[in-house]
Order: sequence, then C-alpha cells, then structure tokens
Amino acid sequence: MNLVYLTSPKGGVGRTTLTANLAYALQRLGHQVVVLDLDVQNTLRLHMGLAVGEHRGVVAQSQHNSDWREHIIETPSGVGLLPYGQATRAQREGFNALLRQEPDFLELRLGSLLHQPGCVTLVDLPSGPSSGLDAVKRMAGLGIVVMMADGSSAATLPLVAQENYLGADVAQRALYVINQVYIRSRLNRDCTEFFEQRLGAALLGRVHRDEAVPEATASKQSIFEYAPTSAVIQDLEDIARSISRALPDAYGHDSMKFSLR
Repeated sequence: MNLVYLTSPKGGVGRTTLTANLAYALQRLGHQVVVLDLDVQNTLRLHMGLAVGEHRGVVAQSQHNSDWREHIIETPSGVGLLPYGQATRAQREGFNALLRQEPDFLELRLGSLLHQPGCVTLVDLPSGPSSGLDAVKRMAGLGIVVMMADGSSAATLPLVAQENYLGADVAQRALYVINQVYIRSRLNRDCTEFFEQRLGAALLGRVHRDEAVPEATASKQSIFEYAPTSAVIQDLEDIARSISRALPDAYGHDSMKFSLR
C-alpha cells in the first residue's frame, strides 16, 4: 500500500506546502501521484496550481459515491488531487462521523489507488488529533510528522506519542521532517540540533527556508519550475527518494499504464 500521510502536532509548520512539494518531487522520480486533502482549510488546491474558485471536493460527495477515483482533478503539473472541497457544516460533521464510525471508509473510497504499482497517494492532514488522522492510522501507511525548527515545535514533540494523537505504537514507526531550517539563526540551529539528537534514524530529512517557496505558490508554479537552483530542491529530492525506498510497491511494470480516470 503506497500511502503516505503528513501530520503535525501544531499548525503553521508548512505541512501543506511540504505535501505539495513532495508530490512534485515524487512525480519527478517517475511515480504517478495523487494527493488527498483532509484539512478543512481546503488550501492544498492553491499549492497545486488550481484556482481560488475551485470548489469541488470529496467531503460533499462522500455519502454519494464509494469510489473517489472519479473525483480526482488533474492539476497543471499532472499530479492528481482529491481536494477537501467547499462543504457546509452539516457535510463536514457527516464526513467526520463516517470517518469515525466506519473503519474501512477511507480505504474503500481510495480503493485501487492504494495498491496501484507506481502510484503514491499522499494525504495532507490537519494539525493535531482529527478524525482523518485516526482513519489513516488504521491503514498500513507511512506516517510523516512535520516539525518546524523552532522552540514551540520542540516543545510539542512529546505530544506525538500521546494516545489522542499518534499513540506510542504509531509514533515509534513514524518518520520526521524538520521544516524551515535557517542556519543564520542561532535558535533555529539549536532547535535543529535538538531534533537531530532526539530523533536519530527517525529523522527523514530537513528542508531549508527559502522565500522562493511561498513565491512559487503565489505564482501557481512548483518550486522546481520557479527556482530550479534553490537548495530546497535537493532537500525535497532527498526526502522523496527516501519515501520511495520505504514504500513496498513504489515502482511497478505497469506504472506507465496508470490513468487518473
């Protein structure tokens, strides 16, 4: 099952931006990539180059269709996107209830995408505990915790293993990415060193701070197109390669035959 989910114990760490950029990086490795947005903020679509007025999404359709493949939107880069979408309060509450009450709800909706050789499904989750996180934890996916190289993120590290968040068992298998590494800041360097010492082999990688990243989003381009010489490119490619190696069916003979439809 080529499922990767990104979560964070606190907001504002750049998790959604990182999800989008890892999707681009995995695509450059030759994977077909589908990204699922389970964050009510519904902002992943903007990072993937879609218009502000794009309102389609899985939440409003969750009770009417058992297969989400037909709801995949092909973004300008070719990455497939399943947006959270515009939804009423009743639709959001109903969606969360389905995630809580039906253990196989998410796996059934993603269906063959999860087992398609050569295809990687990324899930962007809201920060902290959520129904979406509980749902993906029940699946055999690769969990990535995104932290920022600052004091507040360092203080939340013990929360990851708490039962109402990842839980001890899942936390032991999770990998971590340190975002916004800025070597000119003493505090940032100290926090990065703290994470390196505490996480050890669980540290999947670091992503350096670069203003080109938000500029690329504002320009509706991937960082690979907007700033191909940025140091962030190497960071993302290194993390993407590690993810690819960690997935059991990352590549397949029929991967080139895959269709988003």
